Amino acid sequence: MQRGIDPYSSKAEGKRVLLLVAILAVIVLGTTILSILLLYSAAITQQRGRLLEIAQSEARTIEAIARHEQVYLDGGDTSDPGYLDILVDAHERYEGFGDTGEFTLAKQEGDQIVFLLSHRHSDLDYPEPIPITSALAEPMRRALKGETGTVIGLDYRGVLVLAAFEPVADIDLGVVAKIDLREIRAPYLRAALLSLGPALVAIVLGALLFARITRPFVRGIAEGQQRYQDLIETMSDGLAIEDEHGVLQYVNEHFCRILGRSQDEIIGTLTSDLLTSESKDVISLQMAQRRKGIASSYELSFVRSDGSEVATWVSPQPILDSKRGFQGSFAVVTEITDIKNIERQLREEKEQAQLYLDIAGVMFVVLDREGRIVLLNKKGLQILRYTDTSQLLGKDWFATCIPADVTESVRIVFGQMMAGQTEPVEYFENTVLTRDGESRIVAWHNAVMTDASGNVIGSVSSGEDITERRLAEQERLAIESHLRQGQKLESIGTLASGVAHEINNPLTGIINYAQLIHDRIEDPQLRDYAEGIVDEGNRVASIVKSLLSFSRQENERHSPASMSDLLDSTLSIVGSILRKDQIQLNIERAPHLPLIQCRSQQIQQVLINLLTNARDALNERYPEFDEDKILRISLATFESDGQAWIRTTVEDHGTGIPQEIIDRVFDPFFSTKPREKGTGLGLSISYGLVREHGGRLLVESEPNHYTRFVMELPVESGWSLEA
Repeated sequence: MQRGIDPYSSKAEGKRVLLLVAILAVIVLGTTILSILLLYSAAITQQRGRLLEIAQSEARTIEAIARHEQVYLDGGDTSDPGYLDILVDAHERYEGFGDTGEFTLAKQEGDQIVFLLSHRHSDLDYPEPIPITSALAEPMRRALKGETGTVIGLDYRGVLVLAAFEPVADIDLGVVAKIDLREIRAPYLRAALLSLGPALVAIVLGALLFARITRPFVRGIAEGQQRYQDLIETMSDGLAIEDEHGVLQYVNEHFCRILGRSQDEIIGTLTSDLLTSESKDVISLQMAQRRKGIASSYELSFVRSDGSEVATWVSPQPILDSKRGFQGSFAVVTEITDIKNIERQLREEKEQAQLYLDIAGVMFVVLDREGRIVLLNKKGLQILRYTDTSQLLGKDWFATCIPADVTESVRIVFGQMMAGQTEPVEYFENTVLTRDGESRIVAWHNAVMTDASGNVIGSVSSGEDITERRLAEQERLAIESHLRQGQKLESIGTLASGVAHEINNPLTGIINYAQLIHDRIEDPQLRDYAEGIVDEGNRVASIVKSLLSFSRQENERHSPASMSDLLDSTLSIVGSILRKDQIQLNIERAPHLPLIQCRSQQIQQVLINLLTNARDALNERYPEFDEDKILRISLATFESDGQAWIRTTVEDHGTGIPQEIIDRVFDPFFSTKPREKGTGLGLSISYGLVREHGGRLLVESEPNHYTRFVMELPVESGWSLEA
């Protein structure tokens, strides 16, 4: 309905009356015709049965007459059937039925049908024979073939009739009873004509009365439609209605202004034909959803008449019939070009800000009130070992990036800061967790973010990875400690060397005097005492010799050495400590071990470190005596790549090493011992010393079962003995 036209004017009302008359006429006439056709069909059916009874009755009568004449009059001679004269005479007195009804009798001679009785509608006594194949012979041809039934067809006059046909048994005759179809139709045609006039009058009067009664309702509906039309046309958004195939059936003026096209250009067009190629895929998917009764808003870009594009936000609703079948949809269309421009500007500003943050040398993290990650710069990704911000944005910072042992405590402090219960600490250091599980030390500067009303909405933090700095401070403290320890060892070595030299002279005198006493006295008991003094003196001399050997400087020469002797020298130094701790030694030595080229003091240092670590592990697991408090040491030879090697194994049944850290035991400053008991350099230094000798230092362990260190040294290290 167009605006500016009175929907209830006399012209519009006249059109409604004419339309109503036409509708009522179709209904009434259709009903009348259908009723007459049904009655006519019933009459045809009834007449078929009547005609068939007549035909069958006549056929039986003729059969009876013929049978009577043959048996009782002629004695069975049928060469001159006298019964035909009887039938002809009876037929002349037969008045038929109805105005056009009659029955005929015929026989077949060759390829023709010969009629035996005069016909009611013919001036001839006997009609001319007709070919058996003629359309005029249809009912009689069937009777002569022995068939029974009814048919609508042409009779001998070429007139359309309803005919019943029946064969006359044993004498090859056929009977047809028929009546003209026009005689059957006549009463129904008269009834239709008689009812047509009153029906038309009733239709016109009913339409006028209906129009008068419904005029207020039509007016109200029209006014409502006009108000609806005005509302649609004055909407600040576009409105479009499309059918189930996506063809636009209606659009308002605002929709036309959005697209820069007229209603004539738009209505009847597929919506997809007005879209950009990217939006065509969107509308195809959305149409499939609406066919299921599902509607959701989405963005579409239309192409204007000048070829430019306009961005819109579409909010559709499906139109469903009473059976929930999809009939189409209507949609509110809002132009969002300005919004898209603002979004683009904001996006560019955000990208610019992100660029500034990404080139910063520190991590920037923004968290919302719940501790979710809102922003993270490139440096933060690098520190945390992630490749893209999408892997972290929206994630819980504390559950994702803080070590589990301090997660809750840090979260509590953050919650207090968000609630305004505590001021943010300007500077502090804590540990963060990288994607691969490594801990990094970060120095933080924090501040809270507030909205326009002063409410806390989150936090912003800048952090610097100081892990290497802190480790360096620890590389430095440990080295200082190691140097101090080295200086102590050097001082002890110097002192031991001096003491050993001072002890050696009187010790030699003690041993010699004891030997003289042993050789000159006769008393056996005194001789045993003197012998004991000699043995103990020699043992002290051996310890002094080991101290002298261990106290040698680093520039000692590479020289052949016995691994068995090096082990004995080491045990002479630490053996008393092991015995004091009630540790049982189990030593296995292969016979005839070859000499190796080495710096003896360095290999002794490795052995002391391995034995000391084993002692600590055993004491930790068994503080007191235990039958499993055993330290096993073995020396054996083996060959590898055609070269002779010596394998030294130190095994204890102590606490063992967890599998997650066993690969780090040779790392500098890595230690499971308390700070006061170790620097984390012993195994690292030992590993380096063995590598310098061309050997290997290996470890295997099972927690609370055993730890086994294996030192493998080549017999020929390739070192010059003159070095």
